Amino acid sequence: MGLAALLLPHLFSRLGFGVETLNDWFRFFVQHWGVLICVVGVLIAYSAYSPAIRTPVLAAAAVEKLAIGILTVVTPMKRPTMLIAMAVGDGIFAIFYIAYLAGL
Repeated sequence: MGLAALLLPHLFSRLGFGVETLNDWFRFFVQHWGVLICVVGVLIAYSAYSPAIRTPVLAAAAVEKLAIGILTVVTPMKRPTMLIAMAVGDGIFAIFYIAYLAGL
């Protein structure tokens, strides 16, 4: 998802948010979001092999993923199906991360 947002912001915006026309600001934020998703993903993958950073990385990833779910629910904007799917998927991963951190 992160690479799609970074490299194909118009396609990602259309499928994820239902936005057909990108202005410069919206493109910037979509691409920035893509970078965020990529960085968090790389850190999670790296933390699989580095126990010393695993707890803070998974805690930060859980917060980021819960935030997208909460923002999707509370925002007054129209919620395209793809955005709902992303929020549900991120919520599931956040639950996994929290369960791991809780020792379950």
